[in-house]
Amino acid sequence: MDVARPPVVPITVVLATRNRAAAAARASASILRSHYPDFRLRIVDQSDDGSIRAALADVARDPRVTIVAAPPLGVAAARNLGIAQSDTPLLACTDDDCEATPEWLDRIAATFAADPTIAIVFGTVNAPAYDRTRGFIPAYRVPRAFTAHSIAQKASVEGFGANMAMRRSAWQALGGFDETMGVGSTFRAGEETDLAIRALIAGHQVHEAPEVAVTHFGFRRWDEARRTIAGYMFGLGAANAKMLRLAGWRAWKPLASLAWRWLAAGPVADLNHVPPRLQRLRPFARGAWLGLRTPLDRATGHFGVRAR
Repeated sequence: MDVARPPVVPITVVLATRNRAAAAARASASILRSHYPDFRLRIVDQSDDGSIRAALADVARDPRVTIVAAPPLGVAAARNLGIAQSDTPLLACTDDDCEATPEWLDRIAATFAADPTIAIVFGTVNAPAYDRTRGFIPAYRVPRAFTAHSIAQKASVEGFGANMAMRRSAWQALGGFDETMGVGSTFRAGEETDLAIRALIAGHQVHEAPEVAVTHFGFRRWDEARRTIAGYMFGLGAANAKMLRLAGWRAWKPLASLAWRWLAAGPVADLNHVPPRLQRLRPFARGAWLGLRTPLDRATGHFGVRAR
């Protein structure tokens, strides 16, 4: 007897880019090689000049592709804009310095189809072979499939914004990404962590899928390490401070897990080294302090109000 396949659900991929024309062209080409039968690619360009459009001239001829120019308000604002201008039930995001596998969207769709209660999916972010004596490429290997059902389990779903997907209904219910978070904005990182935190507080489920994979080519030299890691930790500090303000006593377990990780283990991301604890703690504490003091709209879970 034939087994019925799940219906194909349309997906919009949102690719935010700024001033990285060659990388954006490579990322876009990899997405367009997808085997998935029904998807669109929306590229949100926050560049200072026309270099991206020139580099993507061939890509733009594909009817599945839309390129949108936007002011440089950061990655969270770019993703919100791209999603708001789309209409598909499923959404996927990657970064302009990544390449997706041809199976990437198939595996995202299969993960959502297998469990209709999952609202957000994070996947593996691999690094290619590189000279590890010169620097590092941030990577994250999902250790096993896991679904978090509550904020108490947040420490078990870390996730990178370079490889994430969500249901449109969840994005709408959460008011989208907080545009004060993420690269190019006030808190410099953590927009994906914040979205996952708010999803879990609201009763949505967040899943990590090892088979949903992209490759990250974002090489950082050792002389860039301190600044890069400081940005990550500053944003994570703000995201966790917001979690405490929104979840109250329910935040104790993920915060306790985070504290134990600081004391007994290294970062969950592969950074080709373990940065000194103080080098991580100081920007985290600064981000947390600012996150505790910044006005918070409890109805949306967003910091302050940021106009486009």
